[in-house]
Amino acid sequence: MVDLAGAFLRLPRAAQLLLVFVLVALILATLLTFTLRRFLPPDLYTELKNRIKAWWIIVLVQVAVVSIHPKGSIFLFAFVSFWALKEYFTALNVRAEDRFALFVAFFILLPLNYLWILTEWYVMFLIFVPVYGFLSIPFFLLLSRNPKGFTDSAGKIHWGLMAFVYGIGHIAYLVNLHHLYDPNAPYNGLTLMMFLVFVVEMSDVFQYVFGKLFGRRKVWPSISPGKTWEGLIGGVAAAVVLGYLFRFLTPFSPLESVLVSFLITSLGFIGGGVMSAVKRDLGRKDFGYILPGHGGIIDRIDSLCWAAPIYFHYIAYFHGHYLLITGTRS
Repeated sequence: MVDLAGAFLRLPRAAQLLLVFVLVALILATLLTFTLRRFLPPDLYTELKNRIKAWWIIVLVQVAVVSIHPKGSIFLFAFVSFWALKEYFTALNVRAEDRFALFVAFFILLPLNYLWILTEWYVMFLIFVPVYGFLSIPFFLLLSRNPKGFTDSAGKIHWGLMAFVYGIGHIAYLVNLHHLYDPNAPYNGLTLMMFLVFVVEMSDVFQYVFGKLFGRRKVWPSISPGKTWEGLIGGVAAAVVLGYLFRFLTPFSPLESVLVSFLITSLGFIGGGVMSAVKRDLGRKDFGYILPGHGGIIDRIDSLCWAAPIYFHYIAYFHGHYLLITGTRS
């Protein structure tokens, strides 16, 4: 049986404080939604209830996975990448001849990408999907002996690998950065990962709340009608404040925490816009239905696909000289 209490006590103190904050916020949100159910429109109440229920699942699953093993998050994000790829290719109109290349993407390239992360092979992780994925997918498409739609299929498959395997893989690799810091430091690779996910996801939550309450002017009316300037400004500002308050999860200075929070929330908004454009191009509202109130996995991680690589490389360049100097497995 998973020992959640023991897992919680084994976490760094900074991570414990963040989880307490998140759990208290979820409890208050649950109570508030239940209290206001008579005053909210039925559709809004149902949407809020489903979103809060989904967040309970997301948080408890994350804690449970970490309790199994310190690197449990790597396996969790490997599953997230797999499911996101599944949603992506289910939504696309791929050729029957692409099935072998898709098999390679799902069962060879994706597992190897996370194997490099698990074994902390930094350089191989950096180049594997962008280089070897880019070179191998067209080769396997050649085996179909059908040139019609070849370029379209190659682009779709590699784009999906870059967004949902390589991009999300950067979140998982953050867990490995324990060797950058003193074991007695209040932060480590796990807390760096938690800071990224917390700030970006809270920005999405606040964008939704401010957009519902004050949204008037739409940012991309034809791409994402629900995204407004009021929601964007309010959501990013609120998340930046939280990033400043929870900077103890990171080695960032106060000013740096503000700048980094602004950077990743802005990139997250762009990522959400890109995925909304993909959905509109495919004529879909959501990528899936695995998370009630949120849609599919992609609908929940779209902002992280864009924010994670930049956040990771910022840390590697300014706070991870060990990585840059060695670039090898530890």
